[in-house]
Amino acid sequence: MKTIKALPYSFLPSILLAGMVLAATGHADAATIHGATDADVIWVSAPKDAPKPIEDALTNKDRSFIPPLTVVPVGSTIRFPNQDPFFHSVYSNSPQDPFDIGFYDTGPGKVVPFPNPGVIDVHCHIHASMHATIIVADGPYTQSSNGAYVLSGVPVGKYVLHAWDLAHGERTMTVDVPSESADLTLDIRTSH
Repeated sequence: MKTIKALPYSFLPSILLAGMVLAATGHADAATIHGATDADVIWVSAPKDAPKPIEDALTNKDRSFIPPLTVVPVGSTIRFPNQDPFFHSVYSNSPQDPFDIGFYDTGPGKVVPFPNPGVIDVHCHIHASMHATIIVADGPYTQSSNGAYVLSGVPVGKYVLHAWDLAHGERTMTVDVPSESADLTLDIRTSH
């Protein structure tokens, strides 16, 4: 595996999150943030409370990445198996975790570590139409369902909340979690 480093850092587009509504009500277990969203993934930057790293897979099949969106905790590794009967050359120029694993044939693929949080765009040098996104979360995260999300286990404190979807990219806002029993409702849609 070859790793490319020292690419110039460029910030992802930041779109203001619309319609923030806070409602602090009691909740017995831990702080929860929930509400409406058009984002696919929501997470808070809380490194002390990040889930443990895992090994996941992003498969090359039919000139596509399966799945096209993967979310992993910071420090995780992702294997890139090739199920196509031809070569792939998977890479990312994303500033957080750039990599280039070179040309490889059908088989179990190569493993890439993701030590830094951020949004990683993945491509293939050979097949220009191939694209996938890896979200490397440095805190509790969730994927939305039917325009809603629930983010549980958020610790007390002030954090950056991230929301991401392919159409709008990453957008961020600051959220203050006042207590372990907080139940915060945040509307993080880009439009209503």
